[in-house]
Amino acid sequence: MNTSKLNLLQKYKKLASTLLFFVILGLVFSSCSEDKFDVDVSSIQPEQKVVRFDSMLFEAHPDTVALNAGELFERYPEFASLYFYQIIKTGGPTQREFYDIFTLFLSDYDIRMAYEKSRNLYEDFTPYRKKIYNAFQHYKYYFPEKEVPDVYLMMTGFNQSVVTAEDILGIGVDKFLGEDARYYDQLKISKYLRKRMTPEVMPYEAVKGWIVTEFPFNDSVNNLVSNMIYHGKILYLMDACFPEAPDSLKIAYTDKDMVWCRKSEEDVWLYMMEKKILFDNNRMLIKKFIEDAPFTGPFTKESPGRVGQWVGWQIVRSYMNKNEQVTIPQLMKNNDYQKILLESGYNP
Repeated sequence: MNTSKLNLLQKYKKLASTLLFFVILGLVFSSCSEDKFDVDVSSIQPEQKVVRFDSMLFEAHPDTVALNAGELFERYPEFASLYFYQIIKTGGPTQREFYDIFTLFLSDYDIRMAYEKSRNLYEDFTPYRKKIYNAFQHYKYYFPEKEVPDVYLMMTGFNQSVVTAEDILGIGVDKFLGEDARYYDQLKISKYLRKRMTPEVMPYEAVKGWIVTEFPFNDSVNNLVSNMIYHGKILYLMDACFPEAPDSLKIAYTDKDMVWCRKSEEDVWLYMMEKKILFDNNRMLIKKFIEDAPFTGPFTKESPGRVGQWVGWQIVRSYMNKNEQVTIPQLMKNNDYQKILLESGYNP
């Protein structure tokens, strides 16, 4: 074999060895990350009903509307009161105009067609129920003293995605019909909001809605980094509740959004540091980085909205990796956001 071929072969071997090293390293880190949340929840069997409030209303005969509603108030008094008075705002069956208002709701063409679509999507709710139930098994593992809510599926007139109350987790199935649902075109719902309106993301949005209710934001220090780390804590608990799920579903991002975040993480952090905005309490600035938007203001239109939440998530992950003695309950109780930042050692 001549010298040039020998050198070329040696280069290929060296390159292959280097690639193999990084592949193994990646698998090790991936395994460590997954192992942290790999807990046995098989013995945790909380009671959790799934109530098809949607079909109870829309499959009933029109002539029995008032009677049917009255029965629902008797069977599910807390949820029925929440649903009729606060979500679809028809009032209750004891009110004089209830029958007419509720009949209009049930007979609305778009709402009824949306129900038909939701029935096709969710007639077999078993796969979604399993994901939600498994998430609450993990939730109960970390918080054994917490109650697990019953799940109510409902038609909301496109008003609500997730509604929570004591022992109640309501899911508006008409808000999870898929990004291309024509009803969302008619309602002029922006494309970027529809990332969170798909059947795939529904179990994650539902559980996240419950977590946010259980762990509300402590706004005693309401600046950008506090909001970032608060949402980071919520998403970290989502890691624990959905240990096998991809990050994209937990934060409701597309794969393209995830690529941008990973590629731009260092640039985003440098921007925040250079502009000295982490401790800024300007409401518009916080909104720009935290809330839903077509993109995150200071960056390109290829960026997703809520980039501040994503960075906060990475800060919390870094904090928990560096402070292995900290439990998830301790993390969720800790509202010293500045301390979490300092002890995270976050430096992308």
